[in-house]
Amino acid sequence: MIVLTDKEFDLCIQKILGKDKNGLRDIYTCYGKLVYQQMLAVVKSPQDAEDLTSDMFLKLWETAAQYRSGTGHKRYITVMARNMAIDFLRKRKHEEYTIDDDGVYTEEQADTEEPTDVQVVGGMAFRQALDTLNEAEKEIVNLRVGFDMTFKEISEAMGIPLGTVAWKYRQALQKLKKTVKEGSING
Repeated sequence: MIVLTDKEFDLCIQKILGKDKNGLRDIYTCYGKLVYQQMLAVVKSPQDAEDLTSDMFLKLWETAAQYRSGTGHKRYITVMARNMAIDFLRKRKHEEYTIDDDGVYTEEQADTEEPTDVQVVGGMAFRQALDTLNEAEKEIVNLRVGFDMTFKEISEAMGIPLGTVAWKYRQALQKLKKTVKEGSING
């Protein structure tokens, strides 16, 4: 996996500001899959995660001037993605209650989508192992492993104490190791 340095990311932002789509393409090539995985971890719907990922990169194009060089591009991307996913869930929760024809508030049926190829190809054993983690642990593992963020960067991005991030990460790794070990014995 290719990860941009801060200088390379800054150059991509400069290209975007000059309306050169290659800058956005380079950022997407390096971080598109990871942003999608982060979105999926929050919204739980592959289709919504795909839409949100596209929306996030469009937003990056539109708001590139707001990026401040030297502030850590990985943190910038992950905070933007996380905030968009959370806003999406808040909006969806707000929209769950509608008024039917009789003027009565009702809750709409939850989406029952079929899994996509991305989910199926993802690997059953790893997915089962990840299912043993709670949401915070999944997000921390994704940010640490997928985005190669430091515990400090994760702490700042998620707004939780550094010690909590490190503890949850170690706890998640222990769960994953245990699940993989049990899977190899049972499998």
